[in-house]
Amino acid sequence: MSAGTWPELLVHSERLTALYSELPPLEHLVLRSVHLSPYGAAVKLRVELPRFPDLAPPAWTEAGCDRFEAQIEFMGVGEDLRMRGVPDHTVVDIELAPFVESRERRITVTVSGPGLSLDFTAHAALRAGRLNAYRSSGADPYAARRWFESRLDQRLHPNQVLPPTTAKTFYER
Repeated sequence: MSAGTWPELLVHSERLTALYSELPPLEHLVLRSVHLSPYGAAVKLRVELPRFPDLAPPAWTEAGCDRFEAQIEFMGVGEDLRMRGVPDHTVVDIELAPFVESRERRITVTVSGPGLSLDFTAHAALRAGRLNAYRSSGADPYAARRWFESRLDQRLHPNQVLPPTTAKTFYER
């Protein structure tokens, strides 16, 4: 199993797959944040995908959006989680491989980039959510105006700004 097979591991992925004719590989992602769930064994990575969706909604293309972010959630994370470094706009690759030491369907996850490494095992199912687009225009990506895919996110964030990483409604559900 390589990073190229990640679409096969996605659960309830219709919203994400509707934006791409083919999902990009999990390579050269800009890692914006790592969120460890306080409610269970889950890790969410907020990443900027390397390629803007080729089937983006007209509102996104009309607004000049050229960047796309998503949260990728790994569930059933094992106690073997190790992280070194800080995710500070780090460009990373995510490698997925079968975890052969278990009878359950599990994978090993390796996130690596300059000055950062994150390794763990997880259930062999991924969720992608909090899909949003923005225009890079040289501005701070944290302050850039966002176009959210989800109608709920559109209502929760009417000012179209990305919530801080402490916003539980955005990072913990």
